Amino acid sequence: MNKERIAVPCTIMRGGTSKAIFMRMADVPSEPAARERFLLALFGSPDKRQIDGLGGADPLTSKFAMIGPATRPDADIDYTFAQIGIEDAYVSYEIVCGNISSATGVYAIEEGLVPAVEPVTTVRVHNTNTNSILIIKVPVRDGEVLIEGDFAIDGVPGTGAEVALDYSDTSGGATGRLLPTGNVRDSVQVPSLRRTLDVSIVDIGTICVYFRAEDLGMNGSELPGELPAEAYRAAEEIRLAAAALCGLPQSGRGDITPFQIMIAPPQGYAALTGEAVKADDIDFAARQINVDGWMHKAFSGGASTCTAVAAQIEGTIPHESSSVRTTPRGVRIGHPSGALPIFAQVERDPRGAWVVREVHFSRTVRRLMDGTAYLLRSILQD
Repeated sequence: MNKERIAVPCTIMRGGTSKAIFMRMADVPSEPAARERFLLALFGSPDKRQIDGLGGADPLTSKFAMIGPATRPDADIDYTFAQIGIEDAYVSYEIVCGNISSATGVYAIEEGLVPAVEPVTTVRVHNTNTNSILIIKVPVRDGEVLIEGDFAIDGVPGTGAEVALDYSDTSGGATGRLLPTGNVRDSVQVPSLRRTLDVSIVDIGTICVYFRAEDLGMNGSELPGELPAEAYRAAEEIRLAAAALCGLPQSGRGDITPFQIMIAPPQGYAALTGEAVKADDIDFAARQINVDGWMHKAFSGGASTCTAVAAQIEGTIPHESSSVRTTPRGVRIGHPSGALPIFAQVERDPRGAWVVREVHFSRTVRRLMDGTAYLLRSILQD
């Protein structure tokens, strides 16, 4: 073995519209600074092509999942998610990533961490990012995870077996409250627009800040690459203002939340796939705008969970802009790659506070490869 490099075992999994490198906790450095150097080297960051690592030069593929023994009695495994910067050298642990969460249950069964039970194996996942329990239901046949099936999601070619996720326990994961400010609507100052805008901030799955597309001069049907720089600048200013209202970090390296969600009434548009999205097929149009000035090509699982819940809370911008008027129901989010249905039940408790009784969605999952990654020792040294 060449002494200039180290070998580490890893797996690449696709979960929904994202891909991630999966590793066992025991194979990842525990010291924070050493872990950051390790992950940046593994992905080949910082570099816009990530040419010297395993990253795919796209935010949807620059993701990492670390799996370990459960540290809570009500869980089967621990799961830590990290978003890896591409051109910027950062490792962010702010979000749970719903797409990659769906793959944790499949990984746990296939790795022998959880016994396979037919016809559905329930995997209780302790997400360390939010200290919450995710319930993953994986179809099993003849002792093995089912891969093929007739379930389809927009943004992923073909079909696969349906893996269901229950995110009901993730309410208040970032701030401790479903409505971090206690309000369904707040006003924030947007310096580049020289005025204040109405926003809604909701915290479940992944904390999100919602604003109207028309307030940025957009119609809400724009696709990745079609927003002007001015819109991204305003969206980032909205994010920073919302973070300040919630007492969250605002400008540190790797700070990426609240996710910025641009909302518009239901409308028809051509998806990235070229297929038509009809206004009657969605409850509203939503675009997930992210730090570093890019738009999600579909919609993240954590953000979709939050958005479905927000749409059922009276007075929020998603509720105002949508056709959602009853609960529980499946909320149909119109995103750049099509439509995404998320089931949610949100209601008031006896004190009048909004509570989430249920929120779940489904994904398809597939293990893409197992192998060995080689990292240069010199890069890992302090």
